[in-house]
Amino acid sequence: MKYLIDASALNAEFSRLMNQYDKYHWMVAWAGKPFPLTTELCKNTNKIRKIVVGLHFYQTHPDFIEQFMGYKEIKFMTISAGTFHPKVYLFSSTPEKWEAIIGSANFTNAAFSANNEAGILITSENADKEMYNQIKKSIADAWDQAKHFDKDLLKDYYRSWERNQSKLKALSRLENKQKPGTPYFSIPIVATTWSEYIKRINDQKKAQIQERIKVLDFVQQYFQENQKFADMDITIQQRIAGYKWANQSADFRLFGNMNNAGKLKQVINNKPGLIGKAIDIIPLSGEVTKQHYEKFVELFQKAVDGGNKYRSATRLLAMKRPDVFFAISTGNNQLLADDFQIKSVGTMNLERYWDEVVERIQSSHLYQFPKPKNAIEQKIAAYRVAFMDVLYYRQ
Repeated sequence: MKYLIDASALNAEFSRLMNQYDKYHWMVAWAGKPFPLTTELCKNTNKIRKIVVGLHFYQTHPDFIEQFMGYKEIKFMTISAGTFHPKVYLFSSTPEKWEAIIGSANFTNAAFSANNEAGILITSENADKEMYNQIKKSIADAWDQAKHFDKDLLKDYYRSWERNQSKLKALSRLENKQKPGTPYFSIPIVATTWSEYIKRINDQKKAQIQERIKVLDFVQQYFQENQKFADMDITIQQRIAGYKWANQSADFRLFGNMNNAGKLKQVINNKPGLIGKAIDIIPLSGEVTKQHYEKFVELFQKAVDGGNKYRSATRLLAMKRPDVFFAISTGNNQLLADDFQIKSVGTMNLERYWDEVVERIQSSHLYQFPKPKNAIEQKIAAYRVAFMDVLYYRQ
């Protein structure tokens, strides 16, 4: 018997077992996209007797299913009472000569290379035949409940898998991009509830709540009345961009004024259609996807001739969709970094902004569960992302 705690040791033992024995009986919660051990499995398909792979949480990669769905010795657990979550790998030649790895490792590249996994290697030398029979029976019982896949079933699974990937990837990015030492669920902004958010806003002496609502109401009206940004009057375009505010009915300097953004002013004054194409990509209502954002970035960069103009870009985004985007400025970026646990905020750019700001906000309690109690809070809820400027802006 051996305790396997090191990924390299786990990988080495698994490879040895695949080569040494001629019968495989496995049941595993999920299997990842092809990796070196998958290649070994392909070379040894004649050794497969029964393999059952789970599909819960859409973690099993469709490429694995497609690669092996033609083998009658491999089934997939489509329905089970509770989550199908075993990781049992039995290798045998006879009932008297066998070994098994039982532990936490799924059949994925991460499990056998990077994850913190643990497993026990059991052999026929330190376990009796009854143990062998119990392991085989548990796999056989799972086998009886599982199904073979066909192309139609794979197509259905792929659609569901694809829909859930953005959530899984976003969670992974959140876990990997905060400052060291803080679990993502303890990041201040992620853990903040709606009532805590409202209290923090009301505690700010210079919150200018009504003035901020007025600005965003005006801007939303401008967008609703004009299908395209280029169709707006130049003065309105300048207000939205945040550098035209003299003698106006609202203080458009709020949410990051762009008075010093010379390039943005130049483009809007002379070629508003270029910026307009970028802004028009973002829908005025409904879901804003990462694909929308990436197309916006592509067109925005062309309009301003490249460079790291993320402050100008996020100002425009926050004006069009204050329920999705936050306008970063020199006045709010440091407190934002602290509350979001963002590493190296000084090197923030448009490539990082979606993953480290937008997705972090969208995973927060206050974003997902707004509970406005009055008309003012209803307005803040409608503009709840842009309104975070109240918390972070310092002159």
